This record gives sequence, structure tokens and C-alpha cells, in this order.
Amino acid sequence: MQIKNKLRKTLKEARSNVSDKSEKADLILQRLISLEEYKSADTLLCYVSFGDEVDTHRLIKLALKDGKTVAVPYCKDRGIIEFYIINSLDELKLGAYGIKEPDINFNKRLEVPENSIIIVPGLAFNRFGFRIGYGGGYYDRFLENYKHISVGLCYNDMLFDEIPTEKYDMPVGIVVTDKQIIYTGGGKDGF
Repeated sequence: MQIKNKLRKTLKEARSNVSDKSEKADLILQRLISLEEYKSADTLLCYVSFGDEVDTHRLIKLALKDGKTVAVPYCKDRGIIEFYIINSLDELKLGAYGIKEPDINFNKRLEVPENSIIIVPGLAFNRFGFRIGYGGGYYDRFLENYKHISVGLCYNDMLFDEIPTEKYDMPVGIVVTDKQIIYTGGGKDGF
């Protein structure tokens, strides 16, 4: 755990130094929406980007425009996240950790349908779909029971051959960067 905590600080600094983030985020978005797994999904579960994360605001708007059901995370106690359906980014309010989140008194909680895809944040990923997150374990807990397609987004500069993993870490099935799409074989049912 201490190794990961030290690594997080280094990775945050490295990600902040990635050049041309906006251009690279556009390339990541184009690769993601070209995936058959994305095109055929009726429901998108997606983090709401902040800071130096790969931007997901355009993705959320595009998915809504395309008629997909879009749900974003709400952080509960004890490292649990639930996803709530939104119809616009305007419905979000500032929440835990300074991240925009749904208003659970207004937005409806999502019962995850069969034909869904989840977009997972991370500081860095490896080619096997494992990631270094922010240390709360929220997504690992969620992915443990998620049986559908999972995708990690990252700048190619933040893709590594090896990163430390622990027994509770859950891989994503696909990693999309500004330079490549990697089918990792991780996640449920090979995704």
C-alpha cells in the first residue's frame, strides 16, 4: 500500500506534465466511440472528469445526444459508489473530493442493465487493464460485481508495462489511449 501511495504522487505529477492534453483527449474520445462495444451499448456509466483526468464531459454530452442512458457516480460511505442517471451535465453539483456528482435527491439511481459499458478513471494503467487509482477502492469494489464491458481511459504517456497490483485490484477489459486500443483480457467475460 505504501508503494502505491508514493507512486500516486509521482503519477499525479507526471500526468500534470503531459503535453497537449486537450488534443490527446480528442483522440481518446474518437478511439472510444469507434469501438463496437461502445456503439452497441445502450447505457454508459462514466466518471465525471476533473483536473488533469482524461476529459469525459464531451463523451457524456455525445452519449446523451446519441440517445444512450448516461449514469455518473455518487460516492457513498465505506468506499461504495452508486450510479445515477443524468440528462445533462447541468444536473451535477460539487460533491466529495471536489468532483461533480449527481443530486441523489433529484436523479434516479441506475439498476445496471445488461447492455452497458463503464468508463473507469485512473492515474495510470498497464497493458493488462490494471490501474493505479486514487486509493479509495471505489471502482475496484464496483467492478468486482460488474459483469459487462469496462474501459479505462488514459494518456499514452500514462500507460506502463508494469504497475504494482494487489489481490483486490480489478482490471478493465479495454484500455484506450491517444495512440492505441488494448484489449486486455481483464474484467468480466474477457472484458
